[in-house]
Amino acid sequence: MDSGGKTPATLQASLTPESGLPSLSIGDVLHREEVARARIFFPSALLLAAANLLCVPLLPFPGDARIMAGVVLVVCVILTAIGRHLAKDPARYTGPRVTLLAAGCCLVGTAILYFIGIFCAGSMVLILGIHFFSTSGNRSSSIAAYATIAILYFFFSAGIASGLLPDIALFSVAGVPPAVQWFQVGMSQVFFAITLFMAQRNRAALENAVHQAQRAAMQIRQRDAQLAEARRELDRALQAGEGRRTGQVLGGYRLGELLGRGGMGEVYRAEDVITARQVAIKIMHLGLLDDEEQVRRFLQEAEIAAAVRTPHIVDVIDLGRAPDGAPFLVMELLDGNDLGWHLRRRGPLPLGEVVDLVEQLAKALAVMREAGIVHRDLKPGNIVLARQAPTQRGRPAGPSLWKVLDFGVAKALGTTSTLTQGQILGTPSYMAAEQLAGEVDHRTDLYAATAIAYRSLTGSAPFEGDDAAQIAYKVMFAQPTAPSQFVQLPSDVELVLAIGLAKKSADRFDRIEDLARALRLASRGELDEVTRARGWKLLKVSPWEGQRRAQPGPAQVA
Repeated sequence: MDSGGKTPATLQASLTPESGLPSLSIGDVLHREEVARARIFFPSALLLAAANLLCVPLLPFPGDARIMAGVVLVVCVILTAIGRHLAKDPARYTGPRVTLLAAGCCLVGTAILYFIGIFCAGSMVLILGIHFFSTSGNRSSSIAAYATIAILYFFFSAGIASGLLPDIALFSVAGVPPAVQWFQVGMSQVFFAITLFMAQRNRAALENAVHQAQRAAMQIRQRDAQLAEARRELDRALQAGEGRRTGQVLGGYRLGELLGRGGMGEVYRAEDVITARQVAIKIMHLGLLDDEEQVRRFLQEAEIAAAVRTPHIVDVIDLGRAPDGAPFLVMELLDGNDLGWHLRRRGPLPLGEVVDLVEQLAKALAVMREAGIVHRDLKPGNIVLARQAPTQRGRPAGPSLWKVLDFGVAKALGTTSTLTQGQILGTPSYMAAEQLAGEVDHRTDLYAATAIAYRSLTGSAPFEGDDAAQIAYKVMFAQPTAPSQFVQLPSDVELVLAIGLAKKSADRFDRIEDLARALRLASRGELDEVTRARGWKLLKVSPWEGQRRAQPGPAQVA
């Protein structure tokens, strides 16, 4: 994909932060909802506690009860103020802090009822407290709130009903029959338990709803990726058929049906007029012959493709010129479909198949690295699973092979001349950050290979958007969604992908063979500790999009 001829500087200047809206994990969505509730609950509780504290001097408490009630209310004001402060920062409103806060608030809330009236309508505040903390994602705070209220309330209410504790409350139950008091003691515990049960069920229902919504969003992303590739395939299909050169003989090859058409030329199925061998011929558009730079680029593509010989790269057989001067190159005709075709029809691929894909890509890219060549446009559409030609006995020569093709934007390292005239060419969803800056090396292709593995495993490219600028912004400044948000994968596989997709090329594997080897080991749960620590270190600094900073843990093989 051509970026419209923009230089790295102008492209970067055209990007806006609005292009890269972050995606959120389920945990983040629920935590934000919980914090939003806390920002309402604690100021309300603080206001209620403060109002009660101001009324203490005016109420007819007996003896020292006024002082004790005032002390309890002061503690309540302090705790609710702390809760209000913690809720201002979602990062602070987590873990043991919330558990301690729940226990403390529920303790003083129950204690103040002893002075106001353990059986009065004010006890409904305790049900609100249980419900609030029990709809939290922190199970410890849920249990702490319920246990504190249930135990302390039973202590006070049963103590008063049995006569073991003096009834010094403003709303005293003196004169109420003991049976009625014991009925209230028992029913209060039932209400508390039912509140806990309902709150936890509500929390579970909310988590399930958010999970389903996120799964639906992920499926939409996968469908969008498949639709985009299907549109490209349809464009290619509509181009097929007879071309204006069909029937011509070029260099001993008779041109057949038109297979495809691009900005630089056309690709035909052709046949050797002597051996009947089937090949593909790419011939340059006549309208470009007056442009010396375009002709040079076409010829350089052929030279680069011919310089790398491996079963995993499409074979360039010959190079020539048509009678009208148009250069053409003769390539092997691949019998198969590209990776994009397989992903559209099958969805995410099994881990074992992706490992095999990356290992075969590694063989191709290793040869290119040794030849000093960077492909710069690796993507599912440029990788074909080709069936090998049968032997003379009619048996297959071997299993199908993944082959890399299309060197139209490749670069020979160590030269000042490239195939792009200084433009940013490639497919943004699979481009490394340094490629947008115009500087590439073999680790740029390693990044693209990792992005292809990510796409093959999850059904979605690491970065997607409505246009090239939006995707490019995400490539430079955002992080991909954790693969485990799409499919179940061993945690070690995620660590390997994190290294391969690192923003800085120095943080990635140094060689594509290292990536392939690490992915194979990770798929078996045998990743070495050095690589594992390296992955955790990267995720700690730059976690997957929507996740908090990653914490290392044991490998979990799905």
